[in-house]
Amino acid sequence: MRTPVRITAFLLPAALVLQAVRVEACPFCSAVSLTFAQEIAQSQAAVIARLVEGPGAAALSPRAEGPLPKGKFAVVEVLKGSGLVEEAGLLGADAKPVETILLEEKPVGSLFLLMGVEPPNLVWSSPIAVSDRAVEYLRKIGDLPEKGADRLAFFQKHLEDPDETLARDAYDEFAVAPYEDVRALESRMDPTQLLAWIENPKVQSNRRRLYATMLGVCGTKADAERIAEILKGENLPPEQADVRSGLDALIACYVTLRGPEGLDLVDRLFLDRKGRDVPFTETYAAVMALRFLGEESDIVPRERVLQSLRILLDEPKLADLVIADLARWQDWSAVERLAELFEKAEADNIFVREPVVNYLRACPLPEAAAAIAKLEKIDPEAVRRAATLAGFAGALAAKPAGDPEGDPGEGLPQALPPAGPSPDDAALAARIAPVIGDEGVDDAADEPSAQPAAAADDERTKLLKWAAWAVFVVVVAVTARSAMRPRPH
Repeated sequence: MRTPVRITAFLLPAALVLQAVRVEACPFCSAVSLTFAQEIAQSQAAVIARLVEGPGAAALSPRAEGPLPKGKFAVVEVLKGSGLVEEAGLLGADAKPVETILLEEKPVGSLFLLMGVEPPNLVWSSPIAVSDRAVEYLRKIGDLPEKGADRLAFFQKHLEDPDETLARDAYDEFAVAPYEDVRALESRMDPTQLLAWIENPKVQSNRRRLYATMLGVCGTKADAERIAEILKGENLPPEQADVRSGLDALIACYVTLRGPEGLDLVDRLFLDRKGRDVPFTETYAAVMALRFLGEESDIVPRERVLQSLRILLDEPKLADLVIADLARWQDWSAVERLAELFEKAEADNIFVREPVVNYLRACPLPEAAAAIAKLEKIDPEAVRRAATLAGFAGALAAKPAGDPEGDPGEGLPQALPPAGPSPDDAALAARIAPVIGDEGVDDAADEPSAQPAAAADDERTKLLKWAAWAVFVVVVAVTARSAMRPRPH
């Protein structure tokens, strides 16, 4: 039993609301942490400081008692809040040192980035060690435009930088950038370099996803053939196996460069599982790529994407992966097939019944209503559960009243960039409560707040949303356990 996937099946209705909210970050990227720019924006003061006195080895010992060890730092350059730093007495000939927690031993003279809040007696963050090159980098990011291709052009130069701190920050900047900004960078990208990084097994999988996304913007059909060899995975030596990590982005890159005919290879390799042992993770990656192609790409007609998704309706244990996509894109051609799936569901795929019911509820065709009436006689509990979970998911994803900036999906696992809401989308969302994907760790970082008070409000909001999410998961788990018990037909 694949428990994580089944949770997706029970949360399926939530996608239709969340997908009505535009998520504009890089589609396959997940920020590792806040960027330097975001951290500085959330602080009231930011300085480059030199360590003048460390806490000492004894204070850093695991057996040390007393308060946490602190270091003393002299401010050498102010990046933000010079007035506040001066008011705190940290500048000039009689400047006092900054004292803040330091949990590692560093040589005296080392440079650090410190960020402070709550003036006039500034409270300082844990120090971040920076090189001379990083200091120059930090000086420049303050003068960059807030968004757009010109901003990304600067960070592009630091992707895979020898200074890992800069490479990580540059990646995170791309991860939180609007996808349209990435596309606008097309003429300034180097497809040869991007392909080399993709084919380098030492490159981290999250970064390979970014480079595949970028190559999909600027690459050629010749590059597509190189990606096709990776997708096939044939004759790859063991040391090259990792080049297939980030498969969802690689699939999307290949089809984007190859065109609609590229989906023939995707169908054969990852979706048509008859008589073949295709790893579930690879099929799931293909579904994620198809969602992206259906939303963001005008190269592949939507109907061709749906044709590929419908292949999984022939796999009773995997059909739940695509039912919400069919409903969201108003493909009502599967009413009869899904009703049959409901009727024939057995103990190992009984979870398909709830998403089938929600698809039928969304469908405006009279045969869908007739199917629900018929299926309710077979399993009234499944129909009832579908309505209950759909309502709960809708309430969870609903935008708070009076919160014009609220994002129903903020802080929750999200899939690929959804389409902007249209009147048809709104009508559909009214019939089906929103799918919360189980992609898990691909949350984009929140936009920075200029004031700590606003940042604190954001954190409280996030905690409340995560609490609601935790309650929802418990409810789903209990319901799933009940649903997995065989029942007589």
